[in-house]
Amino acid sequence: MELDAIDRKLLNLLQEDAKMPYAELAKRLGISSSGVHKRVRRLVEGGVIKKFVAVIDPQISGKKLKAFIGISTSPGACGQVIAQLSKRPEVLEIHEAAGEHDLFIKIITDDTLKLNEILHEMDRIPGVSSSRTLIVLKTEKETGLIRL
Repeated sequence: MELDAIDRKLLNLLQEDAKMPYAELAKRLGISSSGVHKRVRRLVEGGVIKKFVAVIDPQISGKKLKAFIGISTSPGACGQVIAQLSKRPEVLEIHEAAGEHDLFIKIITDDTLKLNEILHEMDRIPGVSSSRTLIVLKTEKETGLIRL
């Protein structure tokens, strides 16, 4: 899908505040509210906008521990491991990677006890051969915004 300058500006505005009223978006973009509605619908239908979500502070929700885990898998088992990891609500991201590990995941959980439990369960997933865990002490920058 081709994005014009208005689409790009609209996407940037929605990434900053997805609840911004169409009237305000229209004012900022210099187009009509119905024009905004048509563009948003086209961007959703075209798969550019995947979903609208509320971003919450994990600390406030009691999820105080963030970790990144590199996972090595047995040959041919990567897909099965991904399928099992995808079922875990603590797993926020799964990336296939080149380098020391086949997969790199991001998790957020309650504390080190829960992390320990998760790591033991991961070790029991068929196809997981090893893992390395990095616990985050402090997040300096974290964003999902993709500037267009």
